[in-house]
Amino acid sequence: MELLQLRYFYESALAESFAVTAEKYMVPATSVSASVKRLEKELGCSLFDRSANRIRLNGNGRRLQKSLCLVFSELEGAVAALRTPQSDTREIKMLVRATRSQVTERIIAFREKHPEIAFRTVLDFTEHDLSKYDIIVDARGDAYSGFDRFELLSMPIRVMAASDHPLLERPLPFSRLAAEPFISWGEESNMHRLLVDACRVSGFSPRIAVETGDKACYERLIASGIGVGLGRGDTPPAGCAYLPVSDFDERYTVYVYYKPDARFGNVELFLDFLQNGSKST
Repeated sequence: MELLQLRYFYESALAESFAVTAEKYMVPATSVSASVKRLEKELGCSLFDRSANRIRLNGNGRRLQKSLCLVFSELEGAVAALRTPQSDTREIKMLVRATRSQVTERIIAFREKHPEIAFRTVLDFTEHDLSKYDIIVDARGDAYSGFDRFELLSMPIRVMAASDHPLLERPLPFSRLAAEPFISWGEESNMHRLLVDACRVSGFSPRIAVETGDKACYERLIASGIGVGLGRGDTPPAGCAYLPVSDFDERYTVYVYYKPDARFGNVELFLDFLQNGSKST
């Protein structure tokens, strides 16, 4: 078993594609596929379910990928630390596209422990130049090219309405909301994408009554009965309730994406804090 074999497997597992891995390492896709097959033979089990035109990570592969995520993070951090002076004065550059209030609170808590570490944090859905960031926080499930990731949090998504809304009386399908006005977080937000996707699956386009990026305004509009919208978590805000929608089962999962070669010093300290919370020092 060679380190390069494990690298080929890990990158292919992230993308579920040998071709993407081959392009990254500038080798033929057949070389990547053959290397992974040798690894599977050594392990005595398959890591991917293969069909004619694609591969899918199976249970064995997921277990190995999860372990390698930790192994490679430790290895890359150790190598970077050996190449870098002990005193890391870098500013942590971070793009936040999801759970902005929660991430802000975590930055504040981290800065209480490490006041000497500086941040440059951008809260923006429309930023396109990702190369200048060490860390990206987003709810998109697809991996950012060149970034590793770990899950930051996950919470249920439900349809939220005013606490006296007549549709609260009995279970209903999502398609029943086709005539309802919706309150949206705005077209660039993850919550808006979830809303539009759910409506599309149910065969209609949402009628957006109000778009707002302000959380208090969003909740107030729904509580007043102006429209319905999506809510996160188990407990709705004051004046709101979750509709008993029978065929809507979504979760809001937020990931921390980071550049592997930046995971040392200040960045590694903050990533460990995000991953382990109060256990970080």
